Amino acid sequence: MAEISAFLGSALTTIDPKGRMAIPANFRNPLIYGSKGESVAVLSFNAEGQCLQGCGTARLDSLLAQMQHREQLASEQGEEFRTELFGGPRFNTTFRITFDGSGRLILPKLLVAMARIDKHVFFSGNGTDFSIWGVEHLLAMDDPRLASQQYIARFMMDELGGKA
Repeated sequence: MAEISAFLGSALTTIDPKGRMAIPANFRNPLIYGSKGESVAVLSFNAEGQCLQGCGTARLDSLLAQMQHREQLASEQGEEFRTELFGGPRFNTTFRITFDGSGRLILPKLLVAMARIDKHVFFSGNGTDFSIWGVEHLLAMDDPRLASQQYIARFMMDELGGKA
């Protein structure tokens, strides 16, 4: 059977007051594959999307290599490159978080607060990475680019009989 390396589909889960939650099954294999066989998720806050972005460690390595490449190009052109301006917003809320065989992990309180995650957590696959929203926050956002995610999250909540 071929390895699944893309983050596809959507899922709904919950988080408890201590930040414990499970990564949905359809996101675990791509994470393990993208983390060179380790059960590790790389999670960071995406300020534009007001959500968390998740990926495997290989994608993190790629993002770091891109930053180093930009730094080298700036140096070759005699331009200043400040890692705190380019890398800070991208990496200062990035965490490598291990998860167990059932996908359980503890989400750092900082990420929970920044993404405004309450009880219900919505995962959305983006191919090379995935997004995580607090359902209540996602549904309250006024951004037409999120219409698909909002529809799916509302549908999943209705299927559970939950109120969002």
